[in-house]
Amino acid sequence: MEISEEPVGDVYVVTAQGRLDGTSSAKFLERFEPLTSGAKPKLLIDLSGIDFVTSAGLRAVLGVVKKVKASNGVLAVCGLQAPVREILDITGLTPMMQIYPLRADGLMALSK
Repeated sequence: MEISEEPVGDVYVVTAQGRLDGTSSAKFLERFEPLTSGAKPKLLIDLSGIDFVTSAGLRAVLGVVKKVKASNGVLAVCGLQAPVREILDITGLTPMMQIYPLRADGLMALSK
């Protein structure tokens, strides 16, 4: 898995590519540690490059959601591929985050 991040105004955009599975979930969660440690973080996770998520990957996403909420922040996700969206829907994670089809949509919403 490859993960990159970039600040866009007061929003951090994190882009992930590859598989979010048992091998990569710890790396995924660790990458968010500094981004969620401040007060009221604004994060947009671009998952357009993720085509496969396991239960370990779902736990990592849930971990990020919890950290952002504990910091009174906002978490949005964009670019979900259909199989990933289906897994998030089935597990009940989608109501815990804002979901946008495109990165630009998520940035516009979080920048308000």
